[in-house]
Amino acid sequence: MTTAINIMKTEHLSLNTVLHVLNQLVLDLESGRLKADDVDFELFEKIVNYIEEFQDTMHHPKEDQYLFPALLKRTSECNDVIMELQEQHKQGIENRKRLEVHFQAMKDKHPGQVEKVIDALKDYLQTYREHMKLEDNVIIPLAERVLTPEDWAPIDEAFNQNEDPVFGNVPRKKFRKLLSDIAYMAPAPIGLGGKR
Repeated sequence: MTTAINIMKTEHLSLNTVLHVLNQLVLDLESGRLKADDVDFELFEKIVNYIEEFQDTMHHPKEDQYLFPALLKRTSECNDVIMELQEQHKQGIENRKRLEVHFQAMKDKHPGQVEKVIDALKDYLQTYREHMKLEDNVIIPLAERVLTPEDWAPIDEAFNQNEDPVFGNVPRKKFRKLLSDIAYMAPAPIGLGGKR
């Protein structure tokens, strides 16, 4: 397994941690266990910050600029999947922005926003999970099969530069603190519920 693949898989694990918190928010809002007035908007802002600053600006650009072009150069058997993933990268940014707008409206107590937040969160979660599934089950196995060591060299170098800021060998304080804050602020049983 190459360095880039190890990093991608670890980054997916980091993102899954954050998505799990969002999923719990959906379940709690839908069931009524969590009312709009009780939503921890600071926690949500930290989650969005993590996704925006890490996934959207570091992880996905490396796939778009290095991994996907290398695959397209070697084989045509995944062209449609790569095009779909690239479109999902763009759509993910739009979905995140839509989610931010609805959360702000809910925070401002606009009527009907809880349902819009729930729908936006469900879409966001489904899209991200399907995206990672395509990468993990189609792209990574294909890359392992068709890419040469020469193909992997620049990909590994690029992914080494954006080593996972949470779980990597040299975690960046900002992201480590951000994920720690998310785990601390997330309600039990997925987080500490603000208790240490």
